[in-house]
Amino acid sequence: MLEARRAHSQASGLRPSVEGGPAPEMCEMAAARMRVLLLNYEFPPVGGGASTASFQLARSLVSSGHEVHVVTSRMSGSPAYEVVAGISVWRVFSWRNDVQDCGLSGAASYVLSASRRISQLLRLYRYDVVHYFFGLPTGALALTLPRLRRLPSVLSLRGSDVPGYDRSSGMLPVLHQLLHPVSRHIWSSADRIIANSAGLRGLAESFYPDREIQLIPNAVSTELFHPLVQRTHAGGHPLRVLCVARLIARKGVEDLLQAVAKLPEEKIELVLQGSGRDAELLEARASELGITDRVRFAGFRPQSQLASVYSQADIFVLPSHSESCSMALLEAMASGLPVIATRVGGTPELVADGDGGILVPQRDPGALAKALAQMCGQPEMRWRMGRFNRRRTEDCSWKKVSNAYLDEYRRAIEAHRKRTQPATRGRETRS
Repeated sequence: MLEARRAHSQASGLRPSVEGGPAPEMCEMAAARMRVLLLNYEFPPVGGGASTASFQLARSLVSSGHEVHVVTSRMSGSPAYEVVAGISVWRVFSWRNDVQDCGLSGAASYVLSASRRISQLLRLYRYDVVHYFFGLPTGALALTLPRLRRLPSVLSLRGSDVPGYDRSSGMLPVLHQLLHPVSRHIWSSADRIIANSAGLRGLAESFYPDREIQLIPNAVSTELFHPLVQRTHAGGHPLRVLCVARLIARKGVEDLLQAVAKLPEEKIELVLQGSGRDAELLEARASELGITDRVRFAGFRPQSQLASVYSQADIFVLPSHSESCSMALLEAMASGLPVIATRVGGTPELVADGDGGILVPQRDPGALAKALAQMCGQPEMRWRMGRFNRRRTEDCSWKKVSNAYLDEYRRAIEAHRKRTQPATRGRETRS
């Protein structure tokens, strides 16, 4: 393990942390304009938290004077090419199940389609660095395109691409086992590897103990997500409990439905904002539990439309079985909401138990119900926790995240130069 190399590796609060600071040789590159090729099979309006993170990172890089090209998946009705917030975005065919559900067919078809588009771009543009979001499927592009492997590279691990992260899915652990050599090769080929939480980094290091992995958490747009001037709740009406999540097993939504069923009818109204392969199963489960009049399946909304959703809620709940660095959780906190979440992955790094919310064990509907009842009965506690969460996110900006990634891009360029230089010198000597 790498403990000896980073005695002080934990991030401070929610701030992006790149250990060691920039090396002297990187200072010369600090002001240089970079052209970045950012690859992610999910990018707005497609996908979830990683989609939002890659967009916000790209936008912040562009605002700092850098050039960002994105190759991502295309949904029906989306243009094949457009410029979004200064970002050049190419969208390629992907046979996805849903706007929030890629599936195996979507992942495989993205890699095949993106390979062709990237080959064209590599003939037209000279890139300083390639940034892969997800080891799989996106990192597999490095295996299909030899020219791509000649570029300095940064690999961002996001969660489901790390073996052992999602044990709720029956298929994913099997795929990770089958693709173990492929993942190892992708990770070993990257010049720099980034995790978005200490929890995810620890899991990644257990898979690849010899590889150093850096930590840069997600951030949140506090201009878009902010509290109401005064959050009030009219007595006699149910509290509105919000869960923004993909409707898949890993998110633990069924546990939340069971928790709601344990509470008196007049206590809460649950809003489930999201879509996914388990939507029909969860609707049927709500009917079995007799709570259809207290649960609203509100469907998917893009991030740009979520601020009003958070502003209408009283409590945010994230009952996941695994998380890395939840964007929805950060958005709820920035919106001044108290939170109830499971003690998994990177969530305890975001939520201060007792100060900003209540952390409960995963897969425990009884604990969720108890936490909900506690919050419902204490409006002063909800207000205090919401204020704490807002203050906690105010210094967590995408500008800091993009600066941290710029440092990693420079480190990747330097590492790539050192790694390829001996081979170059050897050829020169032989000639």
